Amino acid sequence: MSTIKIHEQIAFLRKQKGLTQEALANALGVTNQAVSKWESAGCCPDIQLLPDLAKIFEVSVDELLGYSPVSATNDLILAIRKRTEALPKGEDFNFILRMAAALHAIILSKGMTADHKNPEWDTDDAIEHAGKAKWGYSCCNIPEITTTMRHGAVFFSDNQNLTLNKDAIRRIVAIITPFRDVRNLQIASALYQLTVSSEDAYATVSEISEKSGIAPEKIQDCLAGDLSPFVLEKEGPENGFRFEGMYMSILPILSLFNFK
Repeated sequence: MSTIKIHEQIAFLRKQKGLTQEALANALGVTNQAVSKWESAGCCPDIQLLPDLAKIFEVSVDELLGYSPVSATNDLILAIRKRTEALPKGEDFNFILRMAAALHAIILSKGMTADHKNPEWDTDDAIEHAGKAKWGYSCCNIPEITTTMRHGAVFFSDNQNLTLNKDAIRRIVAIITPFRDVRNLQIASALYQLTVSSEDAYATVSEISEKSGIAPEKIQDCLAGDLSPFVLEKEGPENGFRFEGMYMSILPILSLFNFK
């Protein structure tokens, strides 16, 4: 028999769906107090409500009750893929980001509660806040994994396979060196913000100048110099620029650092 208690499951699934207690109560035709009592283990929902609860949470009744755990990792991956593909464009990637944030919060919670380190830690609350990108910065490093989140960016590493030879180190240094310059980073940030919303978006020098507050001639010098290995140029009445796809991740990765 599963050790998952129904009050924990309802609270967890409600938060994962982004529903308030009031919204869930309205959907089921019950009072807010009823939902509150379910989640605090004050009482259980009527058995007749279980199918409706399961439908709202998009799980089976067995899954709602914790009697039907995922049997294997592949089953879970396939379920996530199926769920993602069923969502309309826009919502699918938002769902993936929420999943990544939730995984970060779960790993962080595991580290926080290990050996009763922080018994007051609320995992469900952490997942809810992480999914809404409410945290400024959080990081967990344990021997098996490192995970970091800052606003909308999440990073994972298994800590086992990171090996850097001399060639890899040289390439990394070559990539990050231009971004040590404040002006280069301001221009890169403006270019990123202007083009990140669409794969077809290009920003002109004048647009980058307006966004960054840097003079157009200095932007031209930067795009033709230090940032030239990272950007694509599109010819037109006024040439447009954007980061090459493989370098679009540079700014989100840099944003993960907690600069004190």
